[in-house]
Amino acid sequence: MPILTIEAVRAFFQKKAAEPILTIAAIRENPWNVISDKLPENPCELLLNAAYIAATYCRDAEYMLMMAARDGAYVPEWWTGGEDDPDVHEESEERGWRAEVKLSEISGLRGEDIEEPTG
Repeated sequence: MPILTIEAVRAFFQKKAAEPILTIAAIRENPWNVISDKLPENPCELLLNAAYIAATYCRDAEYMLMMAARDGAYVPEWWTGGEDDPDVHEESEERGWRAEVKLSEISGLRGEDIEEPTG
């Protein structure tokens, strides 16, 4: 039976789970997968186009929700008004920022500038 060393145990626990790779099927399943999944190393044009549309949708939707929250017309389901809750609009603002970052990455791969949010 092999002897376990500290280095072997440390290496085992330091391994990260592989990030999911973005596919068209993943975008069809949930457009937000464009934000959480990693783009493949050499994405095809069709995947980049689908990812661009999904990221634009995510960014624009969160921008709209953020503005509605600021106007008092939207309160997220998770918000309780408790001491630990952030301002109502902050979740949408953060999610919109993440979508904007991904949209920038996709636009760079497509060789174009990103469009401004609608609204």
